[in-house]
Amino acid sequence: MLQDITTLKDIHSLVDAFYAKVREDQTIGFFFTERLEGKWEAHHKKLYRFWHTVLLRRPDYFGNPVPIHFNMQLKREHFDHWLKVWCSTVDELFAGTVAERAKFRGKTMAHAFYSKIRKAAEKEI
Repeated sequence: MLQDITTLKDIHSLVDAFYAKVREDQTIGFFFTERLEGKWEAHHKKLYRFWHTVLLRRPDYFGNPVPIHFNMQLKREHFDHWLKVWCSTVDELFAGTVAERAKFRGKTMAHAFYSKIRKAAEKEI
């Protein structure tokens, strides 16, 4: 039986498993591999803090992750696919209230990121 996300170690497991999938993913993997070569460890550390703050409500992450995505040519289908991979990873590893929060927050973030990126692109036109 799967357990819920309750510790920072669980966050590490989730982030590590997700990015292992992403690195091999034909739809979105190149966005990460092109930008994170030699920087994966630092990226993971940042994401551990981010998801620790979001899911377990521990104030570890302070920052604005949206702007670094502005010039990546991301489309709606990329966010939809990211969300599919994220939710499947959560479901494979965890079950419970926080796991459900992880999927919900992934969905709201994917929509918010896309919306902000689209609005930024419209301002440039």
